[in-house]
Amino acid sequence: MSQHCETNRPNGLHCPRWPARLTRLAGLAVVSAALVGCGISDDVEPRTIPEADRGVLVAPAAQPASTSSGRDRIYLLAPDASTSSRQLRASTRNVGDSVTQRLSSLFGTLTVAEVSSRLRTAIPEGLQLRTAIVQADGVVVVDVTSELLTLSRSSLVDAVAQIVFTSTEVPGVRSVELRVNGANLQWPAGDGELQSKPLTVYDYPGFVQSTQPDYPAVPSPGDG
Repeated sequence: MSQHCETNRPNGLHCPRWPARLTRLAGLAVVSAALVGCGISDDVEPRTIPEADRGVLVAPAAQPASTSSGRDRIYLLAPDASTSSRQLRASTRNVGDSVTQRLSSLFGTLTVAEVSSRLRTAIPEGLQLRTAIVQADGVVVVDVTSELLTLSRSSLVDAVAQIVFTSTEVPGVRSVELRVNGANLQWPAGDGELQSKPLTVYDYPGFVQSTQPDYPAVPSPGDG
């Protein structure tokens, strides 16, 4: 609708005011244009997220629960719970960044804080790390002594999972080729099936506890 200016007023030309609704719409258009101009443009192609910035992208439910206050994570068995299957829990120690340092610590004794938290380990007493060599393709060849072969099938699954999760905490390591005294063997995945390929954390789904708390029970209709 066009607006006409009046010229019969004493002070000369006079135009009526814009309706309030039109004024608000004009203001919104200006603000929207400003926001578009200041927005962050989409990446043209995929880019690598720096290692230091990746933690904030992980949902809290996916972050493993942790014990102690160190910076280098190893994986232990969580306390027994009759309502859930066995799970691993991250425990932090100041032991070093390499696979050798992490596994040597894992094969050692539990700390006072870990014992107080009722954490356990399936790593057999006396197990020694012979070598841990990280290859260019992200596979770490871990060679250990024969004590690992003395475990039952169930305990062996737990121990191998501890080794795999602890090793792959090291940047650049994606999978683990586990050997005993230099010999290649088959190892059980989380479902108990023997695997001859290098093992990854994806072979043990659901083994790591998350920081997400248990959901409260849904009340029944009779609850007051």
